[in-house]
Amino acid sequence: MSGTEWAMIAVKIIGLTFSEFISLLGGIVACGFILGMLEREANSRMIRLFGIKGIYVTAWLGTPIHELGHAFLCLIFRHKVTEIKLLQAIGPDGTIGYVRHAYNPGSLYQRIGNLFIGVAPLISGSLAIALCARLLVPSTSTLFSGYLSGAPRLFSLFDLPSWVALGRAMQTVFQHLFAVQHFADPYFWLFLLAALCISSRMSLSAEDIRGAKSGAGALFLFFLLTNAISVLLDPSLHGQVMQWIARFNFVLMMMLSLSVFFAFLVYFLSNLLSLVMRRMKNE
Repeated sequence: MSGTEWAMIAVKIIGLTFSEFISLLGGIVACGFILGMLEREANSRMIRLFGIKGIYVTAWLGTPIHELGHAFLCLIFRHKVTEIKLLQAIGPDGTIGYVRHAYNPGSLYQRIGNLFIGVAPLISGSLAIALCARLLVPSTSTLFSGYLSGAPRLFSLFDLPSWVALGRAMQTVFQHLFAVQHFADPYFWLFLLAALCISSRMSLSAEDIRGAKSGAGALFLFFLLTNAISVLLDPSLHGQVMQWIARFNFVLMMMLSLSVFFAFLVYFLSNLLSLVMRRMKNE
């Protein structure tokens, strides 16, 4: 082949790699940014109202789930957990929990693991909220089972029908969750409390983001190698990878959308509480 043909192949491989990379991580990054912004605003109001101890209003449940998410992904990606604190007194740097881990830099799998370990709270928190809904709100039990075990649904950031399908799925979830009869059920209010606590502690710390960045390059390299094989030897491989990503993304985006909703609710309640207390102080 000529140099021009090789250049075109290289451009195609890089283009396929970027499409997979953005498709897999785009939704996680966007939802992580929104959750982080909402958590910072809600935290600042709670601290102004109650001092630093106001953080514990939601941290008692949300922080252990956040840290357990890191720890579980460490096990999946064969990292060694050297130290773990699920909940502690807030340190000078604002740390309220942490997981320290070690890995083999020579292992591509373990290096990719840094990315998923870093974003683990987004996944563990969303899974925890979905699990609480399934256990405490009876009508959602078969609903979540249907989405997980039924015909696979696909989601692409670049496909408008995917967003429409996601919107319809979320509408169905909210209709089941917030059915009028649930408001008389104490288990529903227990679910609501759990969801508010978990969603308010899902954002990523600076350390989480640094760890995730260190694994992003390894994942990009993995996709690059996979697409080189696909273009040169097996053209169907890229399509299989994209279909796997689309299936994963539909379930993930459903759960993250639910988490973002409850984070918005925490933000709204913190603003409402701040307004009420300000008015009471002025009277």
